[in-house]
Amino acid sequence: MRSNRGIFWYSLGLTLLLLLPMVLTVAFFTDQYQKQQLLRQASAADSTLHIEPGAQGVYTLLLVVQQEEPAFVLARADGPQQTVTLCALPGSLRVSAPSGTTTLAECALSAGAGRAAQLLVGTAATPALHYIAATPATWADCAGRTASARIDTASLLDAAARTRLGYGEDPIAVCTAAQASELIAQLQAALPGAGEGCMARAAVWAAFLRQDPALLAGLPDGLRSRSARLLTDLLAADLNALGETLAYLSARTALTIDYTTAAVAAARGGVQLTEEGMAAVCALLL
Repeated sequence: MRSNRGIFWYSLGLTLLLLLPMVLTVAFFTDQYQKQQLLRQASAADSTLHIEPGAQGVYTLLLVVQQEEPAFVLARADGPQQTVTLCALPGSLRVSAPSGTTTLAECALSAGAGRAAQLLVGTAATPALHYIAATPATWADCAGRTASARIDTASLLDAAARTRLGYGEDPIAVCTAAQASELIAQLQAALPGAGEGCMARAAVWAAFLRQDPALLAGLPDGLRSRSARLLTDLLAADLNALGETLAYLSARTALTIDYTTAAVAAARGGVQLTEEGMAAVCALLL
């Protein structure tokens, strides 16, 4: 009896010894399979993450106002940073040319806005940028002539200058896009120096965009509908991609729209960027 019981326990133990590795092997591979399934599910979830069109776009543009004395505004639309930054440049800014130096205005008048953009990036040693050139009336039409903004002249002019322009008691100037060109000219005439004068344009344009970000989303359609009245190197695909970025930015609650200045110093035949001014331009273009 004892011998039979011993044989039973011996056989049971031997059976368990043989089965245990197999059980552990099955458990191991089952665990590995479950982990792989979880990894596949996580990978599938990641691949379906939606990135909004335009969210990754970064565009730098030289916006040129075609008039007797051309005006220039650098613009950067940055989807990842959710910012739009403007920087006006004086037409008398000296830029490097193969034959020596010239000014942005002289270059735009003689060789076109595209050449002015090329010389600007050559002077700053930065990547190429797109350009759009249009008359003041065409720019106003692209924005919508009835679009309006409130401009705080106190941010640009001292009390005496504001009084001369009729903003002594109330510094707020209200104007439409159609009237913006006249207001900019008044502000520029009241500001000393080329660098300070051109800053008025960036301040006014930034105010329109800041107070109505929807103008950003509508700009590409405005450009398309007036393509015969402007000059640009933007192709249809470029304009579509720019439109996606501007539409994305216009819908962001965290959007920041502002303007910066590029410091200049007097130079023979015009002005030139100071070290700080060059750094400001490079920060927009890079």
